[in-house]
Amino acid sequence: MTTTPSFAQRFAKLADERSPFCLGLDPSRDVLARWNLPDTVQGLSDFCDRLADAAGDTLAVVKPQSAFFERHGPEGLVVLQRVLKRFSAAGTLTLLDVKRGDIGSTMDAYAESLFGKGSAYDVDAATFTAYLGLGALAKTVERARAHGACAFVVVRSSNPEGVPVQNAVGDDGRTVAQAVADGLRELNEKAGPGVLPAGAVMGATLPPADRDVVERLGNALLLTPGIGSQGAGFNDLPRLFSGRERQVIPTAARSVLEAGPDVAALKKALEAHQAPSRGFREGA
Repeated sequence: MTTTPSFAQRFAKLADERSPFCLGLDPSRDVLARWNLPDTVQGLSDFCDRLADAAGDTLAVVKPQSAFFERHGPEGLVVLQRVLKRFSAAGTLTLLDVKRGDIGSTMDAYAESLFGKGSAYDVDAATFTAYLGLGALAKTVERARAHGACAFVVVRSSNPEGVPVQNAVGDDGRTVAQAVADGLRELNEKAGPGVLPAGAVMGATLPPADRDVVERLGNALLLTPGIGSQGAGFNDLPRLFSGRERQVIPTAARSVLEAGPDVAALKKALEAHQAPSRGFREGA
């Protein structure tokens, strides 16, 4: 059994020392253009360096969106590996947004590329989807546990296209989201107290009706994208997550990136997101 502290334990410490805020790294073509950077590997690299300079050692979690690096081919993935290492060196937890979801040896290979020393990315956490069945992710969650990492599984997303699938009702009367939430809670209970290798992605813009899904997740960490440009504010978090404040990882990307490319302006934008995220965590 690993002696590495779990992601949940490390996040709790950093959230108290810094803030629970998670910065999304989304170097889309549009963002690079607004920053007057070329849509090239060099522009991608410059984008990452400026954000890393602005963040320093103030972030608990950083969440690069893999697609924006993958679209630049192998050289883009080299930049991704480099920026992950740079944030790790600053003591920041790295959460790669890849939303992998498959079965058998294919899923095992994805997990091997993400978690553990010597893996391609060696991240502290990553995102996954359970459309092929939560059971297909069981080994992934176990690998995450063994390496002190966390697998964040999409439970309820904010996009309207996800509603018919996530709210579809099965033969047992549970929605898909409820069933996935129940399964994640069971995986965490199996791992033992405080380990929590199975996290949940729960959009910050979801309606109050999704409070039931949050309750079913038990003590799982909750990655909550959607703050800022997607319409949610920090004052919206209590609607779904009151009583679960210390489980929430408030996440935003565009509302911070809009302040770039000036490093000083980015620092101010980060502070503007970190302060209310600390307040929410402390129940203020």
